Amino acid sequence: MRSPFLSYVATGVLPLIVVFALFLLLRGHDAPGGGFIAGLVTTIAFVLAALAFGAGTVRAALNPLARRMPWIGLLVAAASGLPAVARSQGFLTHYHVPIGADEAPALRLSTTLLFDVGVYLTVVGAAIKVLDAFSAEAPP
Repeated sequence: MRSPFLSYVATGVLPLIVVFALFLLLRGHDAPGGGFIAGLVTTIAFVLAALAFGAGTVRAALNPLARRMPWIGLLVAAASGLPAVARSQGFLTHYHVPIGADEAPALRLSTTLLFDVGVYLTVVGAAIKVLDAFSAEAPP
């Protein structure tokens, strides 16, 4: 039996959790751990959604994407090291590209952010697979 109170609270809290995970992902792109902790926070959102609305609802919404997400994440993380190899430097040597005026760049894109996005996708995809395995019904 699902709790109507939990469903009501989850409806308000889930968008905040996802925005917080996005903040952690973007804030951590110059520091280690942004992609990993953002992936864990997003996983918490999926667990809350499964508890509030049922695991079947979450499974139906994420199943096709969740199967490929860890592999896509590994591919993105590995691809973030290729610019360095193309410049004859060590694998995963990071590059920053400033976007905006030369005096005060408005935005700095980096291969570190690309690596963190890959880690994020890998963590979320793997956690969804584990949660899916735990929430699967046992055969009769």
